[in-house]
Amino acid sequence: MAAARGYWSSLLPLQKAAVVLGVPAGTAVLYILYRRYRESREERQTFVGDEELEVEMRVPRAVVKSIIGRRGATIKKVSGAGGGRGRLSSLGAPVNNSRGGERGPPQLRQETGARIDVEGEEEGEEAALLISGSPVQVCQVKAAIHQIVAESTPVSEQLCVPQRAVSRIIGRGGETVRGICRSSGARVLCEREAGASLCPVRAIQLSGTRKEVEAAKKLIMEKLMEDNVFRRELAQAAVARCQRKALLGSRWEPEPLPNGALEHRQEHEGLPWGEGLLSLVPSEETVEQEAESEELEEPGAPMPKFEVPSPDFAFDADEHLEVYISAAESPDRFWMQLVGQRSLQLDKLMAEMRQYYQHHSPAALLSDVQPGDIVAAPFAADGNWYRARVLGPQDNGNLGLHYVDFGDGGEAPRQALCALRSDFLSLPFQAVECGLAGVVPTGAGWEPAALDAFAQLTHCATWEPLLARIASYGPTAPCPRPRVRLFAVHGGVSLDVGTELVRLGHAVPRPCHGEPEEEEEEEAPQDAPVPPVAAAGAGEPGDPPPAPVPPCPAQAAA
Repeated sequence: MAAARGYWSSLLPLQKAAVVLGVPAGTAVLYILYRRYRESREERQTFVGDEELEVEMRVPRAVVKSIIGRRGATIKKVSGAGGGRGRLSSLGAPVNNSRGGERGPPQLRQETGARIDVEGEEEGEEAALLISGSPVQVCQVKAAIHQIVAESTPVSEQLCVPQRAVSRIIGRGGETVRGICRSSGARVLCEREAGASLCPVRAIQLSGTRKEVEAAKKLIMEKLMEDNVFRRELAQAAVARCQRKALLGSRWEPEPLPNGALEHRQEHEGLPWGEGLLSLVPSEETVEQEAESEELEEPGAPMPKFEVPSPDFAFDADEHLEVYISAAESPDRFWMQLVGQRSLQLDKLMAEMRQYYQHHSPAALLSDVQPGDIVAAPFAADGNWYRARVLGPQDNGNLGLHYVDFGDGGEAPRQALCALRSDFLSLPFQAVECGLAGVVPTGAGWEPAALDAFAQLTHCATWEPLLARIASYGPTAPCPRPRVRLFAVHGGVSLDVGTELVRLGHAVPRPCHGEPEEEEEEEAPQDAPVPPVAAAGAGEPGDPPPAPVPPCPAQAAA
């Protein structure tokens, strides 16, 4: 301390003044330099942040469409603010300038405003994107594009669905599957390999981005759930249906039927056929006893309706349909019903007719019946009422009948027939007359053993579904009659009914010249016109996909 004081005291007055003034001045100079340094740094950072950059980014050419989006929607969103623009000339995307035009959502406007140009060169596996804007905007655009590329990587997935649900997924004329493609953006392909329709499951190929494939799978699963609900309803309806023929090798025995149908049959056992049917018609006493119920028949009372489209339709070549075989004369002539919503509607119609004609007075008895008239007639096997076409008088005085919903034949006296209520005609006739394709009998005609084998193989009138494939159309007047191949499940194995008849020795393969159109059918385009099939309807969910055609003369007359 003493040394310091000695040093200070040894200085001259001028030197002391210089020290006193120099220290504050130096401090001030250092402070000024520090301030200038900080200001220059801040100015440099602000300048760099506003400087426009141009960056090239390469992406797989396969995802360019996803970056652009439909009609440029995605690129508009990415570059929607700050005068952004997206342009792609030779790849076919529209030119977009968002100045004064469509802009992205508010959150995207705040995040990016860069300009995006897409190179128009079509060569190479990658495409170049030129991104212009501030560094922040460029980084935001690059992050958004990286996310789009990650989500747009093409994937392919195979989905196995039950064979019976394929028609619901495809829809009428492919309408449903096209809607799935439009909604999800994925490509949906259902294999059409030979024999694929005989497998219990069918493979559906889905391709697109992961998001598109997941959306398509969700829509297909919704259709499968709808089909499961329908199958449960169909199974319940099939259990309620009675068999309309005796089982092979056994004698038909009366079984309890709903709504007292068995009691009717038991009461009339031993009576002649005509008298038994006449007794099913309500008497005048019954009419008086049920006068209170006649309120349902007044014109103003609401009646159940079966409002459905026209029954005229056609099948595509090589189309596989799920059917019931409801009646059969021989492999050359049998009747099938399409499995679908119409099956449930037919069961509901039969219940309505049973209630109306058994427990209520008919609106009026028929005073005059002509061949071709559609009437309500009882069926001897179960005593229920069905729609029938009058064929003409028989030798015994009865009228011949054809039950239009099942294909059975029968007869009844005129007094047993009733007028058919108009709303009972709204549902198209459900029995389709067909013939078995690809085989002919071994002799001049079908032997009884062949008829029994055919009925067993096709589960005739037992309401077990089969697969039918339209092979050709025969020149049967007045409407072409389809010839079909039938595939039935026995013991867990799918059998071709025609091939099985040949194996059993009841039939031989049809000569090639006998069905030339069947061979051409395999290579025919899907949209090739085919003749109409009379007597059944389509168009409900679960029904096979038909295409409308002009009605045939027989249906127009009916």
